[in-house]
Amino acid sequence: MRILIAPMAAMAETSGPFSRAVAICNKLVERDHEVAFCAAKDVNYKTIENIKNYYAPIPSPFGMPMFLGKRMLKIGQLIGVQQKKKVNSYEQVLQFVGAITYKHFSEDIFYIRKAIRDFKPDIVYAEFRIAAIVASKLENIKVVTGFSYPVQKSFACNPEYSTGVKRFIEENKLPLIDSVLDIFNWADLKIVPSSYEIEPINDENLVFTGPLLVPNIKFTEHNKNKIIAYMGTGTISPQKVIYNLTKAFNQTNFKVYIATEQVKPYKKNNITVNKRFDFSELMPEAITYINHGGQNSIMTGLIYGVPQIVCPGNVFERRYNASSISNLGAGILLEANDFNAETIMKIVNDFKTKPAYENNSQKIGTKLLKLGGVNKAVQAIEDLI
Repeated sequence: MRILIAPMAAMAETSGPFSRAVAICNKLVERDHEVAFCAAKDVNYKTIENIKNYYAPIPSPFGMPMFLGKRMLKIGQLIGVQQKKKVNSYEQVLQFVGAITYKHFSEDIFYIRKAIRDFKPDIVYAEFRIAAIVASKLENIKVVTGFSYPVQKSFACNPEYSTGVKRFIEENKLPLIDSVLDIFNWADLKIVPSSYEIEPINDENLVFTGPLLVPNIKFTEHNKNKIIAYMGTGTISPQKVIYNLTKAFNQTNFKVYIATEQVKPYKKNNITVNKRFDFSELMPEAITYINHGGQNSIMTGLIYGVPQIVCPGNVFERRYNASSISNLGAGILLEANDFNAETIMKIVNDFKTKPAYENNSQKIGTKLLKLGGVNKAVQAIEDLI
């Protein structure tokens, strides 16, 4: 079987989509399928050995010229726009990154179709990339897409941002849409790297796989004294995370690990800051995982059975994920205004004295792991052919 993988692109760092696409790729190759990518070489792209990558354009924020888009993004990060800006829907995300302007959308589809015609895949896997679904339909190729509860049109949408895509749809005599999110329903199969318990979606053409990225888990009976923090981009600045966690836990019995790309690595007393950590080593001894509510992050916390402090800010998807963690009793949703040393210390003490948080997290994590992960996702793709 030949599979073309097309992950979404963005000028800003958002490692989730590409990492999930790589997980699918590696498992397909392991099962002797031929794989190629059609991925923009953005900040999230990484070369995969022996895998061809077809050219795809990088979108620029709001469809601005690339040099202006880069400058605007950098200025926005410096003044903290990501911490203040409210993001209401995936449609708004696509509008912000510039993926659904008429110009970029048309160009993206052109290059995906070009890749399809050259590679001749049996199926296309679109990791949240709307253009790849449309291109597949135009080329009459089956298509699978990544999917989640909060990207449903019924959950949140902003059809006012879909003008450019609607124009393209009408010009190519495709079924009319109200929102770009309607296009997800054109896929032959939707893969949700979660569970029905966390994301209760009712759809016949859908499979729940649990997290695609599952490391070798080493559980331990040792005292759980590690606090792990990863806030991604936006929501809470790395400086604020470091300041408050240092104030709360400096020279305590807790060992604090803060992962961020934006601060130079250092170690002082029991506080360690670095670009990344081996979570498979740290998580089994963690009392809490502080994160921004990204899909990969909440899944990591659950599969290790670690109670989470989720600070989603004003981003719709992260707020949904944080609410799920809170509603399932596996952690706490913490608003950005409450992210301070005193509140975090209180929550950590609650996690120590109330085992229900850890028990609930372990219970949900066990169910997620039983769903099959990337093996189940690839089996579902194979079953389409």
